[in-house]
Amino acid sequence: MRQNRKERRKGPDGLQRLFVIISLVAWTMFIGSLVVYHYARPEIAYSAFQSNDGQGYRDHWIEDLRQVFVLLLWACCGITLAGIFVNWSRSRRKTDYFKMNMGLLAAIVIAILLFYYLKLFSA
Repeated sequence: MRQNRKERRKGPDGLQRLFVIISLVAWTMFIGSLVVYHYARPEIAYSAFQSNDGQGYRDHWIEDLRQVFVLLLWACCGITLAGIFVNWSRSRRKTDYFKMNMGLLAAIVIAILLFYYLKLFSA
């Protein structure tokens, strides 16, 4: 039984626009966490001209930046999962769609956190 319903949506409302902003903030936080990770991790001797005694590069994590890295990942994970949940709870029609960028970001951040807590990053 098909019902003829009038389409009342006139385009994206404020909450849909907020999803876009939340997505941009989450991706920005993720990129920021990658930058913090780059500066927090131990340096690696890439060249044959560097000595192996550790004098030319840092061989330890910077703890303050490591904590900032993890906090940024947790904040990004929380924002992303909240955005996915609100999008899922609002999607009621067949024409509504899942925002793949939020799902992809959630999968990446959860995988990185699992790697971190399973001690797969070298300490």
